[in-house]
Amino acid sequence: MVRFYVAVIEKAEDGFGVFFPDVPGCTSAGDTVQDAAKNAEQALHGHLLLTLENDEPLPEALPLDAIPADPEVAEVTRVLVRFEVPVRSDALQ
Repeated sequence: MVRFYVAVIEKAEDGFGVFFPDVPGCTSAGDTVQDAAKNAEQALHGHLLLTLENDEPLPEALPLDAIPADPEVAEVTRVLVRFEVPVRSDALQ
């Protein structure tokens, strides 16, 4: 199963920051918008794998247009970040 999470890329003091409105605590950054987007994928993957390892449910992935803009965020763009939910080997036994 594949899920797509919204990553918000914002202008930071030094480069660009990334956060996921649907995944509290998952953040990343980059020197450029492109670096921030690439790093977002790694951050999301690691965060969600730890969530699964702790037997916690994955957060719901809301549609792109369901997340309102925050006027306090210097938003540059939004990207969808893909996460492929791994098939648990113990579920196959």
